Amino acid sequence: MKILITLLAFGCAAHTARTGLVLGDEGGVYLVDNEGQPTKLRLLGDAKAVEQLLGCRVKVRGQTGLGPFVVQDWKVLDSGYGVIPFVGQLEHTGSAWRMRDTNSGALVEFLAESLGGLGQHAGDLVLVDGFTMGPHLVKVVSYRVLIDRAPIRGGQ
Repeated sequence: MKILITLLAFGCAAHTARTGLVLGDEGGVYLVDNEGQPTKLRLLGDAKAVEQLLGCRVKVRGQTGLGPFVVQDWKVLDSGYGVIPFVGQLEHTGSAWRMRDTNSGALVEFLAESLGGLGQHAGDLVLVDGFTMGPHLVKVVSYRVLIDRAPIRGGQ
């Protein structure tokens, strides 16, 4: 009987996308839609980055069923400034600071003079708000660390 209920629960899970504002409290992280309806989110793996997106408008894709919405993929639509931010893993190569923006797929370079504390986060998954100064060149205005990844040392 338990196996039948488990199969039924997983079989009833539907893949879907939802858009809303990310909010959180002691009970967890929620996506609140335009009508004010909250949906509790279950965040695993890289989806845990959504915990750092409080106040941002996001689109999440995943599974809904009997429990919380299980986030499998996400995209930031607005970080509070009315524009789509840059999101990706910050890379430092030579004197260049870059990221492959997950929203657009473009390789973006950041003006080194505008980095501030962001320069301490090479290898981390970050969200960056900024002004486009030229082709793929961005001046950093603000940033959030979404996933703080330990630096890789000694070839490990």
